[in-house]
Amino acid sequence: MNEFSQGWRPLLAATIGTMCGIFTLTSYSQGFFVGPVTAEFGWTPPQFFLSYTVMMCLGLITGPIVGSLVKRHGLRSIGIFGLIGHSLAYVLLSFNTGSLAVWCASWALLGLLGAGSLPIVWTGVLNGWFTKHRGKAIGITMMGTGLGAFILPPIVEFVISNYGWRLGYRTIGLGAMCISLPIVFSLFRENTTAQTGDAGATGPTSWGITRSQAMRTTNFWLLGAVMFVTVIVLTGLLSNFPRIMGEQGFAPSAIAGIASVMGITVVIGRLAVGILVDKFWAPGVAAVFFMFPTIALLIILRGDVGTSTAMMIAIMIGLAAGAELDLLAYLTSTFFGPDHYPEIFGAIIAFFLVGAGIAPPLFGAVAQATGGYATMLSVAVGMLVACIAMFLAMGRYPEQVRSP
Repeated sequence: MNEFSQGWRPLLAATIGTMCGIFTLTSYSQGFFVGPVTAEFGWTPPQFFLSYTVMMCLGLITGPIVGSLVKRHGLRSIGIFGLIGHSLAYVLLSFNTGSLAVWCASWALLGLLGAGSLPIVWTGVLNGWFTKHRGKAIGITMMGTGLGAFILPPIVEFVISNYGWRLGYRTIGLGAMCISLPIVFSLFRENTTAQTGDAGATGPTSWGITRSQAMRTTNFWLLGAVMFVTVIVLTGLLSNFPRIMGEQGFAPSAIAGIASVMGITVVIGRLAVGILVDKFWAPGVAAVFFMFPTIALLIILRGDVGTSTAMMIAIMIGLAAGAELDLLAYLTSTFFGPDHYPEIFGAIIAFFLVGAGIAPPLFGAVAQATGGYATMLSVAVGMLVACIAMFLAMGRYPEQVRSP
């Protein structure tokens, strides 16, 4: 465990950065704002969430840009800028007076200013400190999203209920900045001895191909495609889960309890996949994890879902949802090397962000057009089977990984 004794400081800072970054805060808070905001401005929920789609689809641009900026300015500078920009952009949201165009533009600005707080930065620092335990380190870092999912909802609900949605956005923005900046500023450091290949360094051996070289490989496009498809399925399921379970006859109170089990399982999935990929072939681990939601969807399509079965469905979906970003980070660093990781990860995460942006309205639109979720869930089963096949097609690790 020598890697942890040397790298615990940047690992802690990366976990807090993930917890307070744009991905966590937007994913686990917007459900509490949709009611108050639409009630005040007379918008529909799809109009409210259009802004979220705009922000996530900007990842097609911001992901590669952040990867390139990291190469020039370093992970620490970009991460700090992202945390500050993200927080201030949240405060700006609170000043909207009812213009939907300004609302969408504000979310676009949030996506631009907060891009530096994406997992590109927080997982990027781990490559310089961890080799043998890199999977565990990534799992711990991505558990920051689980911590945010646990801490954020009761705080946001309390502030909105007692002081209104405007103060809710200000609390999220300024609170995240106050928590994260001191820790990231003092503890977040890259292992420069490992990166320079110092003969006396104790960090990981440095190697890797460039982004342009990676984009000429089959594995780059396999990984991008598999992340695009899986995030459509999983984000679509998570965002529409209450309505999917409602079709199975569950009351809102029962659905809330089932969803809470799923939230806990997401955290377990993040740590479990990190431990497993350190011991076993990562694409095989991915294939196993994505068999779980495939089975869950088949159970839903069969119908007659009871409470215990619904809990099992939530667990299977949650495990895959927890594994997804961890697998993306680990597979990127393993197949393409740590030297140009931020640039390559920034390009691949663009697939992920665009998929996450279009998934909620896609599931909702197909369900509305077909009179229920059965058609979309059947398509999702086929998408997951294709993803499992793509994971397995990635093949053996590069020679540098198989023979350190």
